[in-house]
Amino acid sequence: MAQRLLTELAALGVEAALDANGNVVGRRAGASTLAGAPPILFSAHMDTVQPGRGVEPVVEDGVVRSSGTTILGADDKAGLAAILEALRVTRGTDCRPVEIAFTVQEETGLTGAKGLDLTRFAARQAVVLDSNEVVGSIVNQAPAADKLHVVVHGKAAHAGVSPELGVSAIQAAARALAEMRLGRIDDETTANIGVINGGTADNIIPDRVELTGGARSRNEAKLAAQIEHMRSHFEREATAMGARAEVTVTHSYGRIDVPPDAPLIRALEAAIRRVGLEPRLLPTGGGSDANILNDKGIAAVNLGVGYRDMHSTGESIAVADLARVADITIQVLIAA
Repeated sequence: MAQRLLTELAALGVEAALDANGNVVGRRAGASTLAGAPPILFSAHMDTVQPGRGVEPVVEDGVVRSSGTTILGADDKAGLAAILEALRVTRGTDCRPVEIAFTVQEETGLTGAKGLDLTRFAARQAVVLDSNEVVGSIVNQAPAADKLHVVVHGKAAHAGVSPELGVSAIQAAARALAEMRLGRIDDETTANIGVINGGTADNIIPDRVELTGGARSRNEAKLAAQIEHMRSHFEREATAMGARAEVTVTHSYGRIDVPPDAPLIRALEAAIRRVGLEPRLLPTGGGSDANILNDKGIAAVNLGVGYRDMHSTGESIAVADLARVADITIQVLIAA
């Protein structure tokens, strides 16, 4: 994917290369009266979820979908396509300087964005094309996130001969989970335990179980409170059973909160109106590369691309929506 994009970008007048993490980064100078305008950074991610190999796209009634055996990969190939189209249309025209960051491993933890070297970029504003919201939407608020890794240590014993000598790590974890607030906590906070591994055989009291999960919130105080709630439940229930819980918390990314009157928002709203749509500012409960760019000091928002049923074999995008997203991107590039 990276090599294909490097070839495409070179043909569009963008000086691009791979960075140390495999991201495609590049820049194209502005032209004519906009040559001296502040640069804008456009970003999308190159990876997809599985099953994403051997995609056979089908266009029916103005909608692109896969043949049904794989995802389509509109998340986030639609974002890549819109940016490439905008670069193609604006090449050789009155256009502001543009910088590019096409990232790796967004789906597995925003890893590529976290590895971006900010000294490569002059832009202080960025638009990430990676949202399933309707075209014309601007996601200007998104949560911070913390990851939770828990190991509960119990005591092994024969489950049939001497179960009373053992301490079940799985049972201790289950007791904690049964009392824990998970799922939708409030309108800006969510929590989840997504992976559990433990035990070695059905006739052995399990002496170890490992769990991973985390919490997200657009309110950092609420995030801290939820993580402490989860930690305390694991530690308390483990102690009550004679087990021990080791809880490690890792900060994943900070929140997005770009105010409605920010220059970036105003520019995007004007671009959206110029293509005949009414802009909408929206919060989200998910993270994206835009979170990382904000963490790194670049004001970034996520633009609605309009794909549907992402991360499933039913994923689709309307051709008209993809064209509108490209038109919005073009308008950002040709406006002062």
